[in-house]
Amino acid sequence: MSANTLTKFSLVHLAVTAAITACMLVMPVNASDDHAHELEHQHQAERHDEHGHDKHEDEHGHKDEHDDDHGHKDEHGHDEHGHDEHEEGKVHISPEQMQRSGIATQIAQAGDIKQTVTVYGRTVLPEAASSQVKARFAGLITQMKVNVGDRVKAGQVIAEVESNSSLKRYSIKAPISGMVVERSANAGEMAIDNVLLSIIDDSRLWAEYQIFPAQMRSVAVGQQLLVTGTQQQADSKLEYLLSAPQGQLYQLARAPLDNTNGQWPLGSLVSGYVTLSKQAVGLMIDNLALQEMEGQQVVFVRNAEGFEKRVVELGLRDSQMTEVLSGLIAGEEYAVQKSFLLKADLEKSSAGHVH
Repeated sequence: MSANTLTKFSLVHLAVTAAITACMLVMPVNASDDHAHELEHQHQAERHDEHGHDKHEDEHGHKDEHDDDHGHKDEHGHDEHGHDEHEEGKVHISPEQMQRSGIATQIAQAGDIKQTVTVYGRTVLPEAASSQVKARFAGLITQMKVNVGDRVKAGQVIAEVESNSSLKRYSIKAPISGMVVERSANAGEMAIDNVLLSIIDDSRLWAEYQIFPAQMRSVAVGQQLLVTGTQQQADSKLEYLLSAPQGQLYQLARAPLDNTNGQWPLGSLVSGYVTLSKQAVGLMIDNLALQEMEGQQVVFVRNAEGFEKRVVELGLRDSQMTEVLSGLIAGEEYAVQKSFLLKADLEKSSAGHVH
């Protein structure tokens, strides 16, 4: 073989070898690109799945958070305002707040439910409880020792007069104890037959009522009655039934009133609840304590932190008291005056926390 031919063969061999080598180098690269593309596509799919899964978890988490928030609201509405202040109708109030609000209490106990008839009248002065003071002998008034509004005692010197006949001074003394309500003379004036002073004793009054024909068969001397005024009341008994003045058809019934402390103004209007019959009951409460809530009769019972609402079943009732059949036991302390403030507080709290 010639050298020239050998050279050509070597060149062809080298070219084939280079081509084969190039193919071997190119094929893995292409495979790697395809594999990388497939991996990238799979990664994107996985990212899509992960994104969807995360979104689902986020939505699920958001839902859980919403449920938690809703649960918190339930807890807030029930625990904070139910268990803390108004659980089962509880109202927190301190003794100082009670005093400022005017809330008063009583003790539930046994007593009598009374059938009564109501009468109306006013306070009057007993006839023997007033005195118009005059001088015994005509003369010159030398001294007046008391003024209108002063209270005097029986036997106290209230004036001095110099007698015209003897020219001697003598003292005028208060015939009764009471208050000076009128003074119509002064020192230096003449006392002849004129009234110098008027005194009334208002420590004991009559509650005087008009009894009309329809009530006359029910009302009698000796019956017990409750006398009530604007802000006070007292137990008494009918002592007199009198004919009305000037031929009126009604009668006048009188019951004594102790006015030592001056709590009954003279001439003030009063009501009277005359007891016709009575029935003993095991437990009763003052009518002022009863409040209606959601169609039920309730009272507010004192506890360590204030009051709690108590539904009660009621029985007999009169003008002042009501029998309690269930819901309360003897000895429990309950709100009477201003109990409606506790009801209002409870209703306000309930309305303010409705979801």
